[in-house]
Amino acid sequence: MTPKTIAQPAWRLLVLALFSAAALGCAGGGGAHEGDLQIQSRSNPEDLAVGGFDTGRYSLDGPSTLTVLLTEGPADHLKRALIVRMFWKPKAAATPLDETATNATVQYIIFSDSQAGRQVGVYSGGGFLFPESDTGQPNLQANIWQATMSLADKSEGFEDTLGPSLLRGRFNAKRDDEGMIDAVRRVNIAVSEALGEPRFVRVD
Repeated sequence: MTPKTIAQPAWRLLVLALFSAAALGCAGGGGAHEGDLQIQSRSNPEDLAVGGFDTGRYSLDGPSTLTVLLTEGPADHLKRALIVRMFWKPKAAATPLDETATNATVQYIIFSDSQAGRQVGVYSGGGFLFPESDTGQPNLQANIWQATMSLADKSEGFEDTLGPSLLRGRFNAKRDDEGMIDAVRRVNIAVSEALGEPRFVRVD
């Protein structure tokens, strides 16, 4: 689903709605809609970009670490990609959830086509990742909480319409430890080709 702009209610209501949906539980894993994420521009808080992803996969990198890759579009011509790296695992009823909590890095990548060729923008930042399901299972359901992002790199013709922004939402991902290596490599190749120079998307 291509992102679209909708009216922005108070952010506290959005956060409440997000965790209310998580509490109710939704069907996870598989299908062609692997996430409902919201990106709010800090320079224009009245606008909210909303979009899902076609595929979601993750790898378990250690007892408390994992890497998630969500993509939209065919593998050889991506529209968007989100890479999330969780570096410590929160514990239910033991880890405080607040706006300042951080346990993950995020890389949000937007591709576009123009007369000048393939364009790309790479947004980087950090936020809080809360797995709803046990990590290591075939399907992972998780929430991203108040991840702050800003433009870290771009091709010459890329138009930054977000600026500093907030990312939050819920996603599903299938475990694919072996496939993640190649999938992230393909994203790096696509970014480097659009930039016209090598550029490795960091997830640590």
